[in-house]
Parts: sequence; structure tokens; C-alpha cells
Amino acid sequence: MLTPASPADLPPLGELVADDPFWRYPSGIAAGQGVARLRVWLTAGAEPSYLAVVTEAGRTASVTGSAGRIWAALAGRFGPSVVLLEHHPAAAPGQGGESLDLVRFGADGSPHWSRVWPAPQEDPRHAGLELWMAVYGHQILSRPAGESGSCQDEGD
Repeated sequence: MLTPASPADLPPLGELVADDPFWRYPSGIAAGQGVARLRVWLTAGAEPSYLAVVTEAGRTASVTGSAGRIWAALAGRFGPSVVLLEHHPAAAPGQGGESLDLVRFGADGSPHWSRVWPAPQEDPRHAGLELWMAVYGHQILSRPAGESGSCQDEGD
């Protein structure tokens, strides 16, 4: 089980500035890229930045295995203070197993994950994370109209 994130690490969301259901990201697999849904919001905090949510599409490369490359691509486009959340949807709508994790990078560049949602009720951070999700979760966890739970590559 992942250690829950700190609510202080999760900025308030502002305007949605990017929504790409078939975002191609750099990956270490043979094809060199993966496909995921990317949504990026301008944050509404004291120091405006960006919050990016990359939703696993379940095809080709894993978002988790490509986290470093994904962050580098996003930092190149939105700046180094971009906050990265990794979203794994449930296998089918209405099923459990959906999760949202904060991805941070150590001084050596290695990724570290902290659970945003669902957070264990016994954790002291639970109430703050639940509040953040109550305010912004519907935007983060929503699916594009017509999406059944898995993305398809354009041209497939």
C-alpha cells in the first residue's frame, strides 16, 4: 500500500488548458511511445503552475513504467514545477480498483508515488485528501463523452 500524499501537495485547480484523450508519450518500450489521456489544468494557487493528470489507457506502454519520461515531456512543455498525477481507472465502469497517485522525483531522478485516492481512513491525511477530491475529483476522474474505459489509438 502506498503512503498517502499530503493535501498540501495538491494545488487548487483553475482553467483546463489541455485535454488529449490520445496523448502519445515517450516510453522505453520497443515502439518508443505509449498512449494515455492527458489533462492539464492551470493551478489557482499563490504561485500559478500546472497540474497534469495522465490516465492509463491499458495499451502498449505502462504510464507507471514511463513516469520519468512522461514528467520530462510535461516539464519541457509546462515548466519544471508541473505536478503529476497518475490515474488508473477501474477495469470497467462501476468496478473498484480506480486510483490516483501523486508522482514525485527524487534527487537522483527516480519516481516515487504517494496515494491521493482512495486514501485509507485511518491515515491522518485522509480528511484533507477526501476534501480535495470532493472539490476536484469529478474533474480529474471524469471520462470523455463516449469513452467506455479504454482508449484506442487513432488510426487503429
